[in-house]
Amino acid sequence: MDFHFYAIYALGRAAGFSPDHAFIIAYSSQHTDDAKYEHALEFRNGGRFQQVLTAHRFLDLEALDKRVCYRIWVPFHFLPGNLGVDFYERMVTRAGSTVARRLFDEILSSPPKPYILHRFGIFLHCFADTWSHQNFLGLERDDLNDVKRLRIKDMDKITFKSLLESLKREILEYAAPKLGHAQAGTIPDEPHREWNYRNYLGKRFDISNVERCLDAAQNCYQCMIVFLSRFPGFSQGNHLAWHEIASSIRELFENQAELDGRVKAWKDAISAGEFGPRPEGRDTALDYDDREWFREAVKVEITQEGRNHYERRAGFESSNWKYFHDAGALHRFCVLHEVLPEYGMICG
Repeated sequence: MDFHFYAIYALGRAAGFSPDHAFIIAYSSQHTDDAKYEHALEFRNGGRFQQVLTAHRFLDLEALDKRVCYRIWVPFHFLPGNLGVDFYERMVTRAGSTVARRLFDEILSSPPKPYILHRFGIFLHCFADTWSHQNFLGLERDDLNDVKRLRIKDMDKITFKSLLESLKREILEYAAPKLGHAQAGTIPDEPHREWNYRNYLGKRFDISNVERCLDAAQNCYQCMIVFLSRFPGFSQGNHLAWHEIASSIRELFENQAELDGRVKAWKDAISAGEFGPRPEGRDTALDYDDREWFREAVKVEITQEGRNHYERRAGFESSNWKYFHDAGALHRFCVLHEVLPEYGMICG
């Protein structure tokens, strides 16, 4: 959350987005990890709406098959990098890959839809994940996803094993040990970590997540600037040069506090105006609530039998919640049926 929501919001403000537009982008970026439902909502006041699953924490373990991996992990979290010859090797995620940049080009060349900011936020999540998830793939593979001799700075083996057992109980993805980076737990996603491991070939990787996060942030920032040059109607002002915000970004990524402490540091920096414009609006009261957009769009009543009844609220058709799911559906279709086939990867 500190990267996908708070860092993306801060970068958006420094790039020239208004607080409200930066919030839509950042919320969509983070919500890609939180949209865990795919049942259709049948509305009592007429109509239905099919949710798009972009995360995977509430699935049954039996459903964690190739179909689910291709539908969720590959398009949203482990975008293939297309390096190598073998199909599965080319499915491995690579930082800032040609495939990712081709996906961004597709967004820039498309006519702007009402949910283009939501789509851009989903893309930025996927793009940033190409750094944190690099060298793993979103399919079960005993070889390519193997993590051997894992060492984490300032964390002993007992603590890590306890963390991993907790993750296996709470989050489905970690119950499949050769899927993605499950063997490394959440370590690849925590900005301050330093760690190393050997892959299935015995090659050693020494990793500074701070360096990875800085590279990802700078590339996301550049995408924002290019996006605003293509769609100047979203621009509120001139952007800052990367070097003007890089030291603040690094310091925040280096923060070794637990998530709540890291989030507070980001909020304090944003409300203090460290990312350019004079703080206003969301800048001074920035919080992420994964049900905020849903509650704004849908009214839920629970019957005595425990069943949910749904009603569309006024303005549902242009709500952020609906737009996020529209954008998710388009993103997935574009990745699986348009971009990846250009590289000979048929995953749809």
